[in-house]
Amino acid sequence: MPKKAAIALMLFIPWLISACGGNTNETDPVQESNNRLEVLANNHIVTNKKDAAAFLTRATFGPTTESINQLIKDKSYENWLANQLTLTPSFHLPKVIQRATKMCANLDDDGTKLKDSWEFVYPRLQIWWETALHAPDQLRQRMAFALSEIMVISDSDGLGLSDYQKAVTSYYDVLVKHSLGNYRDLLEEVTLHPAMGDFLSMSRNQKANKKENIRPDENYAREILQLFSIGVHQLNIDGTEKLDGSTSKGGNPIPTYDQQTIEAFAKVFTGWNYADLKWQQYAGNADKTRPLVAVEKYHDTSTKTLLNGAKSPAGQTAKADLKFALDNIFNHPNVAPFISKLLIQRLVTSNPSPDYVRRVAEVFDNNGSGVRGDLGSVASAILLDKDALAAYKPANFGKLREPLLRISHLWRAFKMQPTLKEGHRWKPEKTCGQGTYPYYSFWTSMNDFKNKIGQGPLQAKSVFSFFTSGFSPAGAINNAGLTAPEFQIINENTSVGASNLTHTLITRLSDSKAMTAALLNEKGKKQRSQLNLSIEAKLAKNTDELLEHLNIVLLNGEMSQPLKQIVSEHLNEEGIFHKDERQGLEKAREAILLISSSPEYLNQK
Repeated sequence: MPKKAAIALMLFIPWLISACGGNTNETDPVQESNNRLEVLANNHIVTNKKDAAAFLTRATFGPTTESINQLIKDKSYENWLANQLTLTPSFHLPKVIQRATKMCANLDDDGTKLKDSWEFVYPRLQIWWETALHAPDQLRQRMAFALSEIMVISDSDGLGLSDYQKAVTSYYDVLVKHSLGNYRDLLEEVTLHPAMGDFLSMSRNQKANKKENIRPDENYAREILQLFSIGVHQLNIDGTEKLDGSTSKGGNPIPTYDQQTIEAFAKVFTGWNYADLKWQQYAGNADKTRPLVAVEKYHDTSTKTLLNGAKSPAGQTAKADLKFALDNIFNHPNVAPFISKLLIQRLVTSNPSPDYVRRVAEVFDNNGSGVRGDLGSVASAILLDKDALAAYKPANFGKLREPLLRISHLWRAFKMQPTLKEGHRWKPEKTCGQGTYPYYSFWTSMNDFKNKIGQGPLQAKSVFSFFTSGFSPAGAINNAGLTAPEFQIINENTSVGASNLTHTLITRLSDSKAMTAALLNEKGKKQRSQLNLSIEAKLAKNTDELLEHLNIVLLNGEMSQPLKQIVSEHLNEEGIFHKDERQGLEKAREAILLISSSPEYLNQK
């Protein structure tokens, strides 16, 4: 359709510039005073759908009509957050094991029961998406995903974990468990999880043995410092780098550690083995859902000089050394600004102001009750900060929506419906006798999403995640001194792949009616999952009502007049839509596709 093609071409060219805008870091004080939110008794009272949708865009896997109405019913963001903090965690592993049994993924071809398997990736991804879409503890799940992009493991080919999907799921549950808990507890469980131990070669890391040409592995020691806690340069509380004063411009950044520090930490992380195996037994037979255990024979007991000159005394056990080292990291002044800024980037904006980082880092240092590292309080501080809630934001505020979060938002907003399946994923004759189960079925496997859009849950290409926090694409963004991390995975393949996947989901995997049980169970017909556009198809009888609805659920009520005019003219054009009962669905599909492909949507404000 000519107008749709013209829109797509027109919108794609300025995409890079629109995603981060100009280089101002300050909010206009006059505009700030016009913030829609009313603050009463330290509560942000929310009374309209626009504010509710904007908040939920950052705090969940995407706003829905129901979640927007619920937030308004809760009356304030604080009430919503308080409720989220009390919800029971929705863990993935028990459901993955149950689903794997029904999918026959737990059985070898000869019927032998498998402890773990690469086939578990299919139930793992099914359950991950089910949880992202439907779990009530949305804040916890959203924070867990953000942490999975910081404390990275991956099941991608060649990285060692593809055959251990239960272990990968178990690791994700550690992030779920602690995503609103304490960072120090999270740091320890991450360190001792076998999936991390395998991914960064800490499992069975052993003390130096000159005779056998063995020395402690430095991999985990390096990444826990560089990526999981403090970064490579000393920071001020606002996240800016400290300088050594060596030049007239302030000097050079000051390193947080050196090679000797890495070697000392590598010695700390020696002597840890799988819980159910002896040291020399085949690692592939281990239960990699259980924490590593200490084997003192292989632990280095020398004195170790760690961060800021702290010395872990000679003669300590592996457990004592680990506690000392993790406390040493946890109490480093860099942790608060380093982790706070990364979480702000994942939830709210790629270029937080130093003051925004400082305010959140101060909460990390002290949650108001003398507790350091309270991630629940940190999440609340990020989402309730005045920069995040301001009605008018500077041009550089916001972030490019990650491809995975674009999909989760569309699936939540328009109720992606699973089919019902029985037996093995691709061998229908292999039923296992376990009955039917819900199954998200498309023309491509969920495991292939990572190739099409550049992202999948715990499927980054390296420990540096899908993108680095400081990435800045060449051009206007880089020239303005800004970062746009998500652009690091935007290339010809992922851009086209994401667009094609979105187009297919909206135009071919949607309907104006819900999938009935009779339809789902229809024999001899391969069903596909569908978006339920019944509400949107009915609203399409009136273009203004449809666009107002989509404006809220997709654009947080911030649709510009030019975009509204373009889409409205397209929907009202004569001769391009059927005039029968199909028209409502066709118009709904077109409107959703055009809006979700626009820079106004792709740039989360």
